[in-house]
Amino acid sequence: MKTRYVAYLRVSTKMQGLDGLGIAAQTDAVRSFVEKHGGEIVGQFAETESGAKDDRPQLIAALTMCRKAKAVLLVARLDRLSRDAAFLLSLRKCDVSFRCVDMPECDRFTVSLFAVLAERERDLIASRTRLALQAAKRRGVVLGTKTPERQVRLMNIGARRAKEQFAAKIRPIVEEIKETGIKTWAGVAEALNRRGITSRQGTRWYGSTVKAIG
Repeated sequence: MKTRYVAYLRVSTKMQGLDGLGIAAQTDAVRSFVEKHGGEIVGQFAETESGAKDDRPQLIAALTMCRKAKAVLLVARLDRLSRDAAFLLSLRKCDVSFRCVDMPECDRFTVSLFAVLAERERDLIASRTRLALQAAKRRGVVLGTKTPERQVRLMNIGARRAKEQFAAKIRPIVEEIKETGIKTWAGVAEALNRRGITSRQGTRWYGSTVKAIG
């Protein structure tokens, strides 16, 4: 008999929920897992909510369906259930089994270890967000707006695109230098420096920075 699964999908921001990318990626992950293991998905629930909150209607509905259908709760990643250690630890007493696509070895009996790690990740995310907002403020982003996180995200996207565009311009020059017989990253860096070509930050090239581009 095929194992029955109820998929639970979660994104933490409205933007992720609206663009569908987070949900789509999780959907692909759980479907691939079920196909690989010869099971079947009998229900699927999704919501946009913070992983720090545990009173989530769709999660409760998913757990209820698992009990009725004698199914296994399936998530793409453990943090899609929660990043709160106390909540995850409570799953040990729950009468619903669950599986995580990214950690198949994690179940209600081994969740204690992963619960602590998930909470640690939540703390790290909060810390990174605070640092990003502080850096954005120094760059002139007005944090009094309703969506400072979105501004930071857009700025990060812009910086990433600028980095990619710069790399696209440098790669042909790197290949040209390599064709002259220079094979090491340090050698390519020295050739770029001799040509007066600076890095994206306007500094000298080093083997490591050339390697990052190549």
